[in-house]
Amino acid sequence: MIDKIILEVKKTEYAADKIINDANDKAEIIIDNAHQESEKLIEKLKEEAKTEGKLIIEKEEKYARLEANNIIKESRRTKEELSKKTLIKINEAVKIVIQKVVEGK
Repeated sequence: MIDKIILEVKKTEYAADKIINDANDKAEIIIDNAHQESEKLIEKLKEEAKTEGKLIIEKEEKYARLEANNIIKESRRTKEELSKKTLIKINEAVKIVIQKVVEGK
C-alpha cells in the first residue's frame, strides 16, 4: 500500500515537473517573441523618428529660406533708400560748391 502511495506521489511529481518544464518552455517562447516584437517596434519608431525629423528639417529650411529672402528684400530696399538720399546730398553739395565758385569764395 505504501508502495502504491509512493508510486502515485512519484507520478504526481513527474507530472508536476512536466507541467513546470512545459510552462518554462512556453515562457521562454513568449519572452523571445516579446523581445523580437520590441526590437521590431524600436526599429519602426526609429524610422518614424527619422521621417519626422526630416519633415521638421525641411519645414525649418523653408522657413529659413523665406526669412532670408525677406531680409535680402529689406536690405535691397534700404540700400535703394540710402542711394537716393546720397544722390540728393551729392546734388545739394554740388549746388553749394557751384554757388561758392560763382560767388568767388
